[in-house]
Amino acid sequence: REAQEREKREEEALEAKRRERLAREKGKSKSKNKMKGGKFGAMASMWDQKAGKAQAELQNNVFSKHYDASKAKNVPRKKGDKGYGHAPEGSKSAARAERAKVWVKEQVGVLLGVIKRIGAKGSTGAYETRFGTLFVAYQDISDTLVGILKRARKYGCVAFEGDMLWQGSSDSVVISLTEKAEKWGWGPDGKKKA
Repeated sequence: REAQEREKREEEALEAKRRERLAREKGKSKSKNKMKGGKFGAMASMWDQKAGKAQAELQNNVFSKHYDASKAKNVPRKKGDKGYGHAPEGSKSAARAERAKVWVKEQVGVLLGVIKRIGAKGSTGAYETRFGTLFVAYQDISDTLVGILKRARKYGCVAFEGDMLWQGSSDSVVISLTEKAEKWGWGPDGKKKA
């Protein structure tokens, strides 16, 4: 009997919450209609645009319950497709990626400057230094030496043997600048040189 009374109270409470929610939603729809016709019309349309754009993005997202395969056909899906693996143009992610590229190029410029400063000209006439020496000189500049060295090698600015450099075991590996390093167009100030 107590269980039945408790269940009845719970049902009444749920019904009261449902009525309250419906009343709130009804009040919101009235205020929304007032906003569209009043001084807040521009603000309401802006948020409607944002909601529409978000809905369209969800239709392209395969992990969304709103995914629509017919509308997502223009999204690049295979490696090699234009735009594959890149953030959509104009997005905040694309802006962050662009800033990251510039930062890496600046860091490569700093690295090349350090190698020129602490290195000596080798038999080929290019500046060179050993990894151990560079590691000690670079420790107060940044903790990204190995990553920047790999990126500089990818850009063709430095040459060294091996795939990975390790502190201690790779201290005697010679790192030398290439001809492209002399023409490197990015300075440590983040500006492209003329």
